[in-house]
Amino acid sequence: MAREDSADLCDRLFDAFLAPLVLGGALRPVKAIGGKRALCMAGQAPRDSEAVSRTQLARVRVARKLAPVDRFEEAPTGPEWALAAALHDLVQATHPGFNAAFRQRGPAQILDVIEQTIERIPLAPTPGDALSRHTWLSRMFDLARTDVEVKWWTGSETFMGENPPARLTAWPEVRRVEQTLSHHRLMDLSSASAAVDDERFACIVQQLLTRTPLTDFATIDRATPRFVWQRATLTLCATHTGRTLVLRALARCPSRITDAALGRATRALFSARDLTSASLAVDILRDRALAAAERRTVSSPVPPTYEAVAAEANDPDRAFATSIGALAATQWIAENGGGFGAVERERMLRTLAPAANAPAARELKALLSG
Repeated sequence: MAREDSADLCDRLFDAFLAPLVLGGALRPVKAIGGKRALCMAGQAPRDSEAVSRTQLARVRVARKLAPVDRFEEAPTGPEWALAAALHDLVQATHPGFNAAFRQRGPAQILDVIEQTIERIPLAPTPGDALSRHTWLSRMFDLARTDVEVKWWTGSETFMGENPPARLTAWPEVRRVEQTLSHHRLMDLSSASAAVDDERFACIVQQLLTRTPLTDFATIDRATPRFVWQRATLTLCATHTGRTLVLRALARCPSRITDAALGRATRALFSARDLTSASLAVDILRDRALAAAERRTVSSPVPPTYEAVAAEANDPDRAFATSIGALAATQWIAENGGGFGAVERERMLRTLAPAANAPAARELKALLSG
């Protein structure tokens, strides 16, 4: 591909899709980009300097929720361009036009290319790269298509992802015009398309998240695809910087849903007897338990009773996460003190004890001995 063609493609992708994804506003997907072109954008920079500047400010705002970052490279990196192109094509595969009888094979072919493209995108090599990718794709699950159903006195018509023409909405009182809006977020788009399989669509989204692991954590409260521990997320947790970013991202999500998701995913590691991976997952549960116990000891001098902890953690997955986290935190404090003074250490251990001795701890022992 000639350099000029690649530059034009990058401009179209940035202006119509990537910048609105970061800034908010209407996305206007263009023709599917394809794998070869998606992987040939490295070194390209958008030419709209004003849009780039606004996008950079928005990315810094996203990053500062997790880390004291002042700036990023202005142009997306090669992997970031490829991720944006893959997400763009994933959305385009659900275009209503593919519902026509002679076009229903198109989405499957697009999805094939997307899968092959994602496989060629390298995992985020450092926590900084993971953070940079997240600032581009942090709002991917907020992406939505708005359909408008227009009814008037002689008929009706539905416009998918586009505004109805003015002639149909003119004279609303005289012509008895009614408009009904329906919003289809990213994970609803496949259901709204007769040509895209829901399960395959979700699998590709999960595959995409492996290339932006911080986004995987930051959206852990999503209904689908469910969070699972993968090589990318475990690798991010293996360093102090990465674990700090992960804990801050998780802290911004609803705690009950987050604990349930982490508990379900971590139990799967123990069931598979992947103890190396499970130890990294338990470190996250431990640090969350320590933070929760520290907050609790500050807010209330009276430790919770076992019954209170059991009532809070009546979800089996959540109970597993909170119990295993408390057990690991108790052992950690007992072994090295955790940096707490004697009085504070004693209060922390009393706070952690009910969860650490809950039935989920016995479940872990059964998993390890099974």
